[in-house]
Order: sequence, then structure tokens, then C-alpha cells
Amino acid sequence: MSTPVTLNDRNSLLQAASTSLSSKIVSQYTNLLGPIAVDAVTRVINPATAENVDLNDIRIVKKVGGTMDDTELVDGLVLTQNAIKSAGGPIRMEKARIGFIQFQLSPPKPDVCLSACPSPSASSNAPWLV
Repeated sequence: MSTPVTLNDRNSLLQAASTSLSSKIVSQYTNLLGPIAVDAVTRVINPATAENVDLNDIRIVKKVGGTMDDTELVDGLVLTQNAIKSAGGPIRMEKARIGFIQFQLSPPKPDVCLSACPSPSASSNAPWLV
């Protein structure tokens, strides 16, 4: 028996997420992970074409140390590289504007093959690999 669920019905989505998580190893954390899963899906799904969710739009980052209670949903961008304090740059910035560059900053390496390959002569009976 199935019941149709809309994206606006948060209670039904939470119940489905909790039911799914209850059979996993993390079943004791369903009250924490259920709302995170529902919120993550509802933030990336397009309501106009809400048939399937592209799970590649949701990234799970696992960190060594801490507990499951430290789990949180971050809406936005997470930069994992540490700040270099000796360079004198800022360690924390609020309301920063970040630009993404989709080209190389260094010139590309040429695609030149510099290996010498002897050519087989007609008089040679040796097999050559090409």
C-alpha cells in the first residue's frame, strides 16, 4: 500500500527518512540524521520537476574525530583547506564574495611526444610495435 507524498508535507518526509534510517547502523541517530536528510533533499530538488533527486548534488564529508552529535547540514560551500597563518591573511571572513575560475591559471603544457621511435626497415624481419 502506498501513499502519495508531496514536498510540502515535512512530517511524512521525516517519517519516511526515520523509517529508512531505523534499519541502518545509525538507527539510534534517526532523530538527528532524519531532519538533516530531509532538509538536504528539499534544498537541492527542483519543485517543478520533483520526480527524482540527483544525489550528486548532496555531498557528505566524513571527518576523523568527533561524534555523530557533531553532524550538521551546511547550506553553501565548505572550504576544508587550513588557513596559512604565517602568510598574514585573514582566518575568518564573513559575507565573503567567492569567485570560481574555470580555466587554468598556469599555461597548459604542450602535448608534444618527445620519444624516439625507430622506424622498421624493409630489410628487417624484426616485429615492431606501433
